[in-house]
Amino acid sequence: MQQVRGVQKVTSESRDQGGMGVAYITVEFAHGTDMDFARLELSERITSLVPELPAGVGRPQISQYVPREFQEQTRPFLSYTLTGPYTLEALRAYVDDVIAPELRQVDGVAAVEAYGGRARVLEIRLDEAKIQALGITPDLVRARLQDLEVINEAGVVNVGGVLRTLAIRERAASVTDVLRLPLMNRGGRIIRVQDVGTVHDTYEEAESYYRIDGKPAVSFNVHKAIRTNAVRTADRVKERLAALETHFPPGVRLILDHDESEGVRKQLTDLRQRALVSAVVVFVVLLVFLRSFESSLIVFATIGFSVLIALNLMYWAGYTLNILTLMGLAMGFGLVVDNAIVVLENTYRLRRAGMPAEEAAEVGAREVVLAILAATLTTVVVLIPFVYLQGELRMYYVPLAIVVGLSLLASLFVAFTFIPALGARLLKTVPPAPADTAPGSPGAPIYIRLYRAMIAFTLRWPWLTVTCSLLVLGGSYYLFDKYVTRGILWGRWWGEDTSISIQIRLPRGEEISRTDELTRYFEAKLAALPEVERFVTNVTPQYASIRVTFPDSIEHTLIPVAIKEQMVAFSHQFGGAEVRVYGYGPSFYGGGGSPPNYSIQILGYNYERVREIAEDIGVRLERFSRIRDVDTNASGAWYERDKATEIIVQVDRSRLALYDLTVRDLINHVNAAIRGHTEQRSARIRVGGDELQFSVKLEGSQRMDLLELERLLIPTPSGRQVRLSSVATLTEREVLNRILREDQQYQRRVSYEFRGPTKLGDRVQEAVIAATALPPGYTIKTRDEWRWSAEERGQIYRVTAIALVLIFMTTAALFESIRLPLCVLLTVPMALIGVFLIFFYTGASFTREAYIGVIMVSGIVVNNSILLVDHINQLRWKTGAALEDAILQGTIERVRPILMTSSTTILGLLPLVLFSEVADQNIWNALTYTLIGGLSSSTLLVLTVTPALYLLFERRAERRRRAALQTATRAGVPTPAPLGPAGD
Repeated sequence: MQQVRGVQKVTSESRDQGGMGVAYITVEFAHGTDMDFARLELSERITSLVPELPAGVGRPQISQYVPREFQEQTRPFLSYTLTGPYTLEALRAYVDDVIAPELRQVDGVAAVEAYGGRARVLEIRLDEAKIQALGITPDLVRARLQDLEVINEAGVVNVGGVLRTLAIRERAASVTDVLRLPLMNRGGRIIRVQDVGTVHDTYEEAESYYRIDGKPAVSFNVHKAIRTNAVRTADRVKERLAALETHFPPGVRLILDHDESEGVRKQLTDLRQRALVSAVVVFVVLLVFLRSFESSLIVFATIGFSVLIALNLMYWAGYTLNILTLMGLAMGFGLVVDNAIVVLENTYRLRRAGMPAEEAAEVGAREVVLAILAATLTTVVVLIPFVYLQGELRMYYVPLAIVVGLSLLASLFVAFTFIPALGARLLKTVPPAPADTAPGSPGAPIYIRLYRAMIAFTLRWPWLTVTCSLLVLGGSYYLFDKYVTRGILWGRWWGEDTSISIQIRLPRGEEISRTDELTRYFEAKLAALPEVERFVTNVTPQYASIRVTFPDSIEHTLIPVAIKEQMVAFSHQFGGAEVRVYGYGPSFYGGGGSPPNYSIQILGYNYERVREIAEDIGVRLERFSRIRDVDTNASGAWYERDKATEIIVQVDRSRLALYDLTVRDLINHVNAAIRGHTEQRSARIRVGGDELQFSVKLEGSQRMDLLELERLLIPTPSGRQVRLSSVATLTEREVLNRILREDQQYQRRVSYEFRGPTKLGDRVQEAVIAATALPPGYTIKTRDEWRWSAEERGQIYRVTAIALVLIFMTTAALFESIRLPLCVLLTVPMALIGVFLIFFYTGASFTREAYIGVIMVSGIVVNNSILLVDHINQLRWKTGAALEDAILQGTIERVRPILMTSSTTILGLLPLVLFSEVADQNIWNALTYTLIGGLSSSTLLVLTVTPALYLLFERRAERRRRAALQTATRAGVPTPAPLGPAGD
């Protein structure tokens, strides 16, 4: 397989499953591989290997890999439990016959799966002494039973000149007919089933138990179809079940165990409410700054128009409203008003200067058209590289980027059509500004006077200003790098509910009765705790799990932590079983413990050496006081051991031939003696109106031990009997229970729980890996399901680099310069100061959404810098003012719109993260924190550091221009018109 073109990685799993060997091979291809040709080539290579496969091995099947994001769409999203004063089998029959068919008709439901109860089985138990005396084999009984039902067409007969079909129909009407079934004729006497055995109409042997609060129950899961609305589908299912409940048998009740749609519904409702609060906050901020209800209403109306336009564009683009698209619209509330604020504020300033309303609206919009266009384009262009994302990143964030981009483009259209038209009419009554309110006068607002003094200082000491900002950037990054958790995937780890998982493992071969007995001890302990709301138990022969949930009132308390520790202490009383107790949810992730959250993967070509390395790592990990539950064999399910013991029957074919027996005869008789002939597909008969599974086995087969098996008598064709030990040898041997390979190397994984900060846990893991000495050819690497891959990280870094290049190109085209775009682009590291500090102080995790936020904030924070630099350029071009005078006047005239746009965006985003129970509660929190932190620090530093950078970048060019003017004046050359900043 590794020779197929485009193959990147091959992993395999070989294991025992129901007494049969099963192997799964996963082939991963590189991006850009033509999968049609790759699948064809892979099929050809596998087909060529089929003749070389051992006899009895089925033909390999190839299926297309389903990505994780689409696998989740087919998981059960509704789980119910049916309880009542009836047997499990009766409840299961009611689910299968009544509830499941009704739910399958609901639009959006893909499947309904029922669990619990046992299937009815007709069990024929043969007396071994009698069948041996009569020479009857279990295979003969099985064959007669399968021939009991005969439905066949024998031909046609002539009845009174009419041809009629002749059919042979023979079927058992009851169990009595099975008992009286003839098996053979022995000396003129018919031997029937009742002569050599008994028939039991019973249920199949229990392979698992399912209980709720210690009481037996039947559950069923509802799966929704792909690309269906989870909330609407859940509502339709609940409606249908509500109608069915009126016809339930007396005493039967239905319990909703899990509803995935509630989480979706809660997220959407929460986001809608936060979006409305954001809109109200934006309006209040506008009212405070503009001090005019009409002006505030004009700007606020742009939100409605922009959102409506964006919704129409989303509809035509085929996007739906979901959490991600609603998040994009909500985040755009503060951004879409920025363009309108700049246009209206400039119009308002000109109107206060005495310009007529119509002329002020026209000139005010024309003066800022290039700056707004460039500022909007820099925000939009950073969204373009999102199209290069692949896989899960593309599915999540491309719709988000498109919605934000559509909202911004809609706001651009509204800012230059709706705002000037309405502003010319509503701003006619604006009084002219008093003379003493000019920026430099004593009557100017206090924040203008304070800002003027600050700017004067930064222009006097530009290098000091820049150096201080660099020191702050370095200090903030130090705190971020040391204390903030990075690179994890957002997720609430089993949802937002606090729960405890008790997992019990017994050795392979243990009976389910022993596992169930041990599980009931824990159930009795839990039933005595009033703080426990519910516990759900699943029991299989060697494994059992109990999931414990709690009332909402104690979700965020230490009570679940205390109960978890009680269960841990209680588990120490049992020997021969491995019991692990894990905690999930807010109570535990707040510091009380967690499931295994770290993993180390070892790869090598020698299985035993890989095992030794893993066990050595496990020993060293257990020395750390913060590390718990070290599992050195976590390559698969933790309750599976890497090795198992099996009994081998080595057949002596020469001795078998002496008794005229074949290996097949031996296998069939041993099979009947141990577990009976039971095959789901073929071993079925119809008794009356019911189709039943049947089983033929020897009396007492379940109680057979190894010594009895050796003494088992095998009938021969001659009528004699021979013991199994005479023709075969029974031995024990150790075998691998599960083999995992990656690129032909054995794979083993060590997982453990680290109790403490994630940052410290990362350092401990790095130290353990660094201290591990590996032989040549062996590799060790980290593996964490909750962290993003190196490939995804590379995609984000590439998109960030492309976004910065596009910002530079856009601003270079606007300013026709190389230096000034650098001045604008340096706003991005200014924004990172706020990003670093907000994650440090809030304790939030820097998830993938935060990286996406950094890309978006790169395009947003340069807007203020563009407005500032463009206005300074205009002053220098129109008035010919000196460099420092133009910088001072331009920054003071732009401080108000910059503060307004930044305040509306920041305060509009705050409701998205305020009142969250934990910093990582919602998927949008990290993205919102990034935008708030980046905008906050960049706003402050754009108004202080950017003027200093502008002075440093343009000071030398300004000196050259002044020197040229002085030379021209001395030479008597006419002085040219004022020029703008020198191009490069």
